Amino acid sequence: MKPALLELLRCPVCPGLSARLALDAAERRGEAIVAGRLACAAGHAFAIADGIPDFVEPHDAVAARSAVYDTLWEAHADQRYAGREAEYRAKFQAFARLPEPLEAHFRGRVVLDAGCGEGRFTWLAAVLGAAHVVAVDASRAALRRARAGAGGLANVSFVRADVMALPLGRAFDCVLSLGVLHHTEDTERAYRAIVRHLTPGGLVTIFVYGRRTLPWVIWPLRRWSLRADRERVRRLCDAYGFGYDPARRPRLAVGRALRRLGRLDVLGLGRVTYEGLTTPYLREHSLGEVRRWFAETGVELLSSTRQVSASGRLVGEP
Repeated sequence: MKPALLELLRCPVCPGLSARLALDAAERRGEAIVAGRLACAAGHAFAIADGIPDFVEPHDAVAARSAVYDTLWEAHADQRYAGREAEYRAKFQAFARLPEPLEAHFRGRVVLDAGCGEGRFTWLAAVLGAAHVVAVDASRAALRRARAGAGGLANVSFVRADVMALPLGRAFDCVLSLGVLHHTEDTERAYRAIVRHLTPGGLVTIFVYGRRTLPWVIWPLRRWSLRADRERVRRLCDAYGFGYDPARRPRLAVGRALRRLGRLDVLGLGRVTYEGLTTPYLREHSLGEVRRWFAETGVELLSSTRQVSASGRLVGEP
């Protein structure tokens, strides 16, 4: 944990976004804080482990849900982003549609990546000149991968927390959340939870699944898979070509064959994934819904796509 992160952290239990956290019993490696405890004046305390402050209680529902994503991320092949800036600029702009150059939106800014996953856009914001990027995820495996992918960049910090209760103040010039909010218990409430951390004039970019974009067959399959043992589901996905790790060769490449059918695969079986089968929450939304969320939180819409993604600037009060 970098000392600069302490200025941004706030107690997620105390009401409002104003309860500061003090560092206690810190173990340092050079300037970095690798272990210790954070506590507010009301006595709420949170551990720092392996250099990452942890705001997820060990036995609550968020911890249970994060275990699904630990399995998911551990099944992915490792990613390294150095030398791939053009690729990730294009991927980000497919969602954000911001006026070029992208550096103008990130240089010198404080950025929140809410639900960072393996950190591809965390890394991109950092190399585009952000003053400080705070990458948040509830999954330990995701954070480990994101930190490895960042390659030791000095302007990136990592926090384990729930996007519905971020331990941060209202201090961010830019908030990103791409492909995350639809995996929470309430997508709109999750959006409102992240946008309240924007400073006036700040930029927000989100992506959620659009209506009828997920394979139709995922919904009846989830009635079985959410009750089944997750390890069994993972083994079946790997065995029949629906897994994520390219190093694991399927016994029967059903998934690949179905994907080759394209539109002839009318049930969408070829697009079934382990994540879709096991994530506790999965929702689709219309662009109209997203536009309403922006309007009701004082965010002026700058761009949108049919995927459904949108970017906007905070002009009112969230």
